[in-house]
Amino acid sequence: MKIFERESIYIIENIFPKNVFCGFTKRDIFDICEFEKKLKLLLSGNKRLRFVYLNQLHSPHIKYVKREGIYDGDGLFSEEKNLVLVVKTADCLPLYFYGEDTIGIIHLGWRSALGGILENIKNNLEEFSVIAGVGLRSCCYKVGEEFLRYKRFVNYLIRKEGILYFSPIEFTKEELIKRRLNPDRFFDLKICSFCNQDFYSWRREKTQRRIFSFIVQL
Repeated sequence: MKIFERESIYIIENIFPKNVFCGFTKRDIFDICEFEKKLKLLLSGNKRLRFVYLNQLHSPHIKYVKREGIYDGDGLFSEEKNLVLVVKTADCLPLYFYGEDTIGIIHLGWRSALGGILENIKNNLEEFSVIAGVGLRSCCYKVGEEFLRYKRFVNYLIRKEGILYFSPIEFTKEELIKRRLNPDRFFDLKICSFCNQDFYSWRREKTQRRIFSFIVQL
């Protein structure tokens, strides 16, 4: 896996096919118009790009889309070309999917994870690859004692100095493996949004601004 930066946008390479671009923005970009303009220029001035966003609800709902627009839910999948699927995060975990000419992206917070968003993926994941993007990791994901009541999270809790921490990476990987994802096709950027101040973190700074994470096949 390789990551390169240009114009405050990071592109992730060497995981998905060459016609599939995925990545995320630094904190320099927080305006949708600026994000779209810079991404079009980055992808060789591609003016055909259409953008899809979510009205994110911390829900388990995934939309399979063919057209640009704004949809209610926390996941997007599509087989369409030149359709940029976008989620906005500031600690929640973006997950990028590619397989069988299908792309997808999920905004994974603990509520959507608890609600079963990963179970709502309709695709057979056997031929998919998945990348975990910029978000909280177990080093900084502090949770309350109530998480001990959530059976699906219990195996992914770590107690350090009397404080509980949640590992969204291990949870996600094991849940996807249950759905036939090859473990060798799960990749982690290992970038914690709380630790790394190049990115927005709601827990660190209570900001309303967000990282744009995206995927598109040309």
